[in-house]
Amino acid sequence: MNRKTLIILAVLVVALLAAWHFTREAEQPQALPEAQRWLPELQPAQVEAIEVQRVGQPLVRLQRKEQGWVLPAKADYPANQGLVAGVLKALGEARKVEPRTSNPDLYGRLGLAEQGEANQQAVRLKLERGEAPALQLLIGNPGQQDGQLVRGAGEAQSWLVSQRIVLPATELDWLDRRVTVMPFSEIKTLQVVHADGKQVQLFRDKAEEPNLQVRDLPKGGKLAFDGAADGMARLFADLQFADAAPLDQLTFDGKPSLTFSLQTFAGNTLEGRFYTKADQHWLLLEQGSDLPAAELPGRSDWAYRVEPYQYQSLAKKLTDLLAEKP
Repeated sequence: MNRKTLIILAVLVVALLAAWHFTREAEQPQALPEAQRWLPELQPAQVEAIEVQRVGQPLVRLQRKEQGWVLPAKADYPANQGLVAGVLKALGEARKVEPRTSNPDLYGRLGLAEQGEANQQAVRLKLERGEAPALQLLIGNPGQQDGQLVRGAGEAQSWLVSQRIVLPATELDWLDRRVTVMPFSEIKTLQVVHADGKQVQLFRDKAEEPNLQVRDLPKGGKLAFDGAADGMARLFADLQFADAAPLDQLTFDGKPSLTFSLQTFAGNTLEGRFYTKADQHWLLLEQGSDLPAAELPGRSDWAYRVEPYQYQSLAKKLTDLLAEKP
């Protein structure tokens, strides 16, 4: 092998190594530059108040207070803390995915118009930040696959951002609608007394027992099935109201349609009464109830309207629980 041949071979080896190197580099995933935040000036912890304005609906205002987020128009009733935190988190983490139209004539297609047809108008969102200027935002339609279409108020350019920004449809949906959050396994006894004096008393001796029993069954009577009475107590596992009002804004005349008293294996109690007014069922909690706060978000100075099916699940009479006689 002469010198010329060796040189040619060496050049080929170098060329092959270079080709392998560049091919390998091309196959390596390239780090993409991080997308720009839509609201770089937003620090969720600095937001002191939120205003939400939907076309055709009253303004919803939420205020941050020492005890958490509340709705001033609802006598400072607590908001759903997780929901508010989720909205602020989504806004803070939203990044610009791609620019959309800056033509005002096309805003309506994105749900970002400020006037015109209701279904084309944006939800106006205002974030108050103490001494810092408030952020005025327009929230439009969801993205086709993910994210949200948005625009800063007074800005021409609209954007698709990375986060879905879910805003409740009504003031009611911003509230913490939980009344009781009590595990069924904790309930030891439940007594329900109807306006006519008829009672249903449920009990179990041990928390391990899967079903509640009915006290004072009639002779020869038996439950329609095991656990037939459990639904009366399961109501309290996740009881949420359909509407609420301060107790001093409502009046309830006459006897309650139903009263109840519940005791847990830990010795705590929950007592309340229902009034039926214009075919609506309103729950009032007694002041003596001493469940842990985590299990009793509801308040004794408020009245809670519940759905008919919720009321009916508790308002069973003994005859509703028994098996039919052959």
